[in-house]
Amino acid sequence: MYPEYLFEYPNRDARFAFHMKRKLQVATPAHRHDFVELTLVAGGSGRETINGAEHPMRPGTMVLLLPYQVHRIVSDPQAPLDLFICNFPIDFIMEIRDDEASLPELLLGESESNDARTYVQLGGDDLAVTRALFEAMLHEAQGDRPFRSVTLRAQLQLALTRFGRSLSDRQEHRPPTAARTTVGTSSLAAANEPVPAPATRSIWPVVRYVYDHYLEPLTLTGLAERFRLHPSTLSEKFVASYGIHFTDLVHELRLRHACSLLRTTELPVAQVAEESGFGSYSSFARIFTKNKGLSPRDYRKHDSRLPTTDPYGS
Repeated sequence: MYPEYLFEYPNRDARFAFHMKRKLQVATPAHRHDFVELTLVAGGSGRETINGAEHPMRPGTMVLLLPYQVHRIVSDPQAPLDLFICNFPIDFIMEIRDDEASLPELLLGESESNDARTYVQLGGDDLAVTRALFEAMLHEAQGDRPFRSVTLRAQLQLALTRFGRSLSDRQEHRPPTAARTTVGTSSLAAANEPVPAPATRSIWPVVRYVYDHYLEPLTLTGLAERFRLHPSTLSEKFVASYGIHFTDLVHELRLRHACSLLRTTELPVAQVAEESGFGSYSSFARIFTKNKGLSPRDYRKHDSRLPTTDPYGS
């Protein structure tokens, strides 16, 4: 019913769960995932659709995708997109310590003043510096030098800072110039460019709460009360912004936790169901089988730790 859902990538189980690659990309099917994806276009051209809204992809386009945003990419036939692609958990952004107390809120769209966008367009010195940063980050990610994780953390935070700074520049109404970063908004983009993805992060505080508390009892009504929204409004926002119903989101997070327990522990399956937030074994088994195509016991038996389909290719 929904686009493909990805929940694993190389190094996902590492202490610093970061993965990066550079890829010539012709097209990617519509998909979503529960981790963050940061992309920089190094060359080529094309279009990307995020939650139903399309924007151009060209050298200097930098995209920050939060979990559960549905997206797809199509390159121009004569100019395949050359992409730097970074995958990492949302926790990395949550844990950023910013003396100005604004960067995480800006990136996650939690600030009331934040008219967040999913992409920015870099130019001039900003593009040259950011591209050099991504090249250094890729070199570090592919190596095995001492203090690799420390270096990658610092580089990734700097890359996110450059993305956040461009958003901040727009909020301060700084006019774009050829040598500075511009943001993909209708007010700053060229007249012939489409309006970028809407501010779908407006319900990110709710999604973040679910992400942090999915092992606890959660109801749409309870969330609506907590965030002062009507239940039907909140339900509509989930579908409109993330292409997924609230209940399905909770189930997917709990199933991911259950799969981890089935693979890495010898807990009885009934206890796995309880530890994963399901109210009963019968509902767990039914939902698990429906989503995974086999029972929890068969999943454990076959050690379903198989490579996850990568829409960008290997």
